[in-house]
Amino acid sequence: MKVLIIERSRLQQTVLSRIFTGEGIIVSLADTYSEAIDKLDHEDIDMVCSGYQLNNGKTGIDLSREIRSIARYKEIPIILMASKDISTQLAYNAGVTEICSRISYEEVAEKIQAILNRRVCNISARILYVEDSKTAALLTMKDLKETSIIFDHYFSADEAYEVYKSKYKHYDMVITDVVVEGKLDGLEFVRAIRKITPENYKMPILAISGFDDTSRRVELLRSGANDYIVKPYVKEELLVRVKNLITTKHLFDQVELQQEQLFQQAMKDTLTGLHNRHALSDFLPKFSSAAIRHQKPVGILFFDIDHFKQINDTHGHIVGDNVLEEMGKLITESFRGEDFSARYGGEEFIVILYDTNYEQTINIAEKFRTKVENHDFSNLNITISIGTLTVKVTKNTDINQLIDKADEALYQAKESGRNKVCSVNLL
Repeated sequence: MKVLIIERSRLQQTVLSRIFTGEGIIVSLADTYSEAIDKLDHEDIDMVCSGYQLNNGKTGIDLSREIRSIARYKEIPIILMASKDISTQLAYNAGVTEICSRISYEEVAEKIQAILNRRVCNISARILYVEDSKTAALLTMKDLKETSIIFDHYFSADEAYEVYKSKYKHYDMVITDVVVEGKLDGLEFVRAIRKITPENYKMPILAISGFDDTSRRVELLRSGANDYIVKPYVKEELLVRVKNLITTKHLFDQVELQQEQLFQQAMKDTLTGLHNRHALSDFLPKFSSAAIRHQKPVGILFFDIDHFKQINDTHGHIVGDNVLEEMGKLITESFRGEDFSARYGGEEFIVILYDTNYEQTINIAEKFRTKVENHDFSNLNITISIGTLTVKVTKNTDINQLIDKADEALYQAKESGRNKVCSVNLL
């Protein structure tokens, strides 16, 4: 869940951010009315918290009206922070959900917590639910009927387990009764889930039981359940426990996504879209391992753009960047998914070919050289010189030395007139 806070005061932004973050909510900040509208357009916002006085004569009430005019935001909660008397009727008519005083931060925190507890319906999730009692299952799903939760209900843990094994990425949570029909009971079901793949440690599991037994709870938690609730449960308690578990998973998923994005940014060349030189050092050990294990030859293409400095000097660096960007596209579409391609630096590129012998490496290089020569680079005649090397990798092979040899072949291609392929065969 993400909240958008619109507030001119940095102190107020900080305090409110801490309150929401403490509830497991992602915070997005805006200083102005227009910035808030932009964030609403480009981000997925689940809640809005706005100060009353904004910029350019705009108020939080004006912002609320604007938000309610956007179809996907007609139902989200809008909290208005007001430090003076305002027309509550006007605010509510504009779509404000709650009006909070800025005087007491404790009161603000209590009101926000109350709103969150009532707003479980904002959670979107798919739950795998195991309960062998039809009546109990209907009651539980009824208690969560106001939420945006989809249930896949199974009477048997055995059947649920088979579904989960192949579709675990579809689910945001598992709820299981402890005593269910079939070979697997709830405890064994939890253990089985945790053993499927390493990824399943982050799947939240809520166990439900009619027995309030300490040893049973401890064993469930040891086996991998995240939480435990006793029948007959209080509806509000169920809502809060489900909300907390799903929110935590969504936050965890977002952190993983951000980490992956950061990793990709660190390993990608932004201009060409290819890997960069840093990615090469990360990739080579894995690539070499596979080649050694399967006894496959490796081909290396090391090439650069002929007279690239002249292109920059004559047409400018913007045109030069356009040529590099277009070259990146050509490389991406010309080589296989199992091959590795990177911008080595400047106008130099490297492609490492898996399971490619000497003749194949030369043919691939010559085919790509011709493709570049015939490609339309916005009326510029672009050619490349390529040095190739083919080798059988062993445990004692120094890949960096192989790249140096391919670089020597590239130098020969350039010295002998450019726009050609020179090769080294170490098979």
